[in-house]
Amino acid sequence: MTDDLSARKKEFRESLLGLLPRGVRHFRPLPPYFTGYEYQTLYDWDQYFEAIILAYCAYPLEYVRNGVRIFMNLQREDGYIPRSFTPGVGVYFKHDVEFKPFLAQLCLLTIRQDGQTGWLRDEGIYDRLCRFYHHWTTVKDVRKAGLSVWHECEHTGMDNHTHRAGRWGVDTDFCEGVDLNAYLVREAEALAALSTLVGEDGKALMFLQSAEDRRQAMRKWQWDEQTGFYYDYHARENRRIPVTYAGSFAALWAKVPTEAQAQRIVRENLLDPAKFWRPYPVPALAANDEGYCEGFLPGERNTCCNWRAHTWMPVNYMTVHGLGSYGYHDIGNELAVRSFQLFDRGHFSEYYTSEQGIGTGLRPFWGWSSLAIFLPTETERRFDPTTLDPARFDQPLCQIFSA
Repeated sequence: MTDDLSARKKEFRESLLGLLPRGVRHFRPLPPYFTGYEYQTLYDWDQYFEAIILAYCAYPLEYVRNGVRIFMNLQREDGYIPRSFTPGVGVYFKHDVEFKPFLAQLCLLTIRQDGQTGWLRDEGIYDRLCRFYHHWTTVKDVRKAGLSVWHECEHTGMDNHTHRAGRWGVDTDFCEGVDLNAYLVREAEALAALSTLVGEDGKALMFLQSAEDRRQAMRKWQWDEQTGFYYDYHARENRRIPVTYAGSFAALWAKVPTEAQAQRIVRENLLDPAKFWRPYPVPALAANDEGYCEGFLPGERNTCCNWRAHTWMPVNYMTVHGLGSYGYHDIGNELAVRSFQLFDRGHFSEYYTSEQGIGTGLRPFWGWSSLAIFLPTETERRFDPTTLDPARFDQPLCQIFSA
């Protein structure tokens, strides 16, 4: 790592430390929590990546646990948990949009940082996590083929991916997302680890088997041999959805592809400049997709976040660590450095244009985009905070960055 890059990383970390207090919120009777959003809303998968940032900055992870508690108190009897919450408003999205399957991963991440496990049993969190996973794997498995569906595009978090997941509140419950099912593989493995911690070894084995069954279902239904890529599957029309998008790289993160498949995903798709290896990778859509543009399409709702020719740091983060899990460390390191360089062009922006490298969205944004500050250190040391393997996670994140 160059001296200049090292100095810039430390400079950005100091700037981040100055911004983080703006994310700490306390609206009684709620416990204090953290959000990356100035307008105070808690979002689902954001919390997972924000927890990594807080751990690097030695912030109290009680803020993270409090976020989990807030959402758990919104859980229905069937296990459903809404994906967002705003104090004074309540559930931000009123339609049937569920918390993405990151909760068990989030709980495991905090435990590995500070060792606090008692709350899992004492507050009933573990049992609620099991119900949450059960809802995803039963109610949301509409085809009963071992794959779950997004409600529609907004549910994916990639707000304007209408042509793969359906329009907001209109075309619903058909998209068996590669991203979603990769998250569920990881969620099952995180639940297996949590089960062991609370003495439920039988459930641990069940969750591990559930993860493997979903991997096999993804290989069967979502892999396309012709293009060497994983695609979402249309549960009503029994066909793959031909949209090449960056969320599919989450399959690498969840260790779904075979070694041969991973090689094709990387060589024929990620590194293809006509698809994802653009001036500022990785765009949310492949450049050869008809919806690829740095603006909004005619007639499209333009008040949402844009996931077209735009680079989002959590996607790069998952992709980098997915590459590392298959041994593509050099490519992962290059992507990590390029992510940092993009962050350097538009300090603390919510997301970035993939062709011109312009920071856009909320700014200053102290949420998940700040992952770029830490990525080069992680790849240089081959350290993955998101690993679900306890044998490979043995040091607090604040020590990793400062060492």
